[in-house]
Amino acid sequence: MKSILRILYLNFLVATIASCQSQSTVNYAKELDDCFEPNDIELLNSLAGNFENHISATYKLNPTESYKRYLEDVSTGNFPKNFFNYASFDEDMNRFRNSEFYKRTWVKTSTFDAEFINEVPSTVVDGKVQQQEAYDPIVIDPTGNYVNCLSKNIEIKALNDYMEVVKAGIDISPGLVAQALYQNLSDEELEDSLTRLIIAVNFHYQIGLMITDE
Repeated sequence: MKSILRILYLNFLVATIASCQSQSTVNYAKELDDCFEPNDIELLNSLAGNFENHISATYKLNPTESYKRYLEDVSTGNFPKNFFNYASFDEDMNRFRNSEFYKRTWVKTSTFDAEFINEVPSTVVDGKVQQQEAYDPIVIDPTGNYVNCLSKNIEIKALNDYMEVVKAGIDISPGLVAQALYQNLSDEELEDSLTRLIIAVNFHYQIGLMITDE
């Protein structure tokens, strides 16, 4: 009886260790170590890991094919039902939005392009003029440390082209950019750590900022 229990325990232990190893945190932000504090790197890796787990579970594909499928869905705007309704999304968005990394990296467009701001026409409600706030979207700071650090570490042409758009501060649809990446990134390039980090942070959590905007 003791031998049977010992075998069952060892099988359980091996299964537990294997499970922990398979769920280990990704380290896609490792190439940005020289630019950011450890807590920033931990945040980026945590966000990227949760995103990767989510798309792999949603699409039921391997990670590379999941990233490709995600880019396709961003390009068409045709996400699976309840795509942004998963266990860690609200917590991830709160951590992201309240982090020092976010506060240093995301800025209102008016901070670098005053001419872009569009005045929204006032409306009349019950005979009273309602002045609307000007459209001033929050975007990645084109001259910030995050953009500069990514740019100097990226070696993939499609991503370099994307970063040039970001650095220029051009307001372009995420769908159009995602379509270009979907068409031009090879499977090998989709396995690159910075490719995956950019897709997670610059696309998924950027979209998350828009849909959770209060």
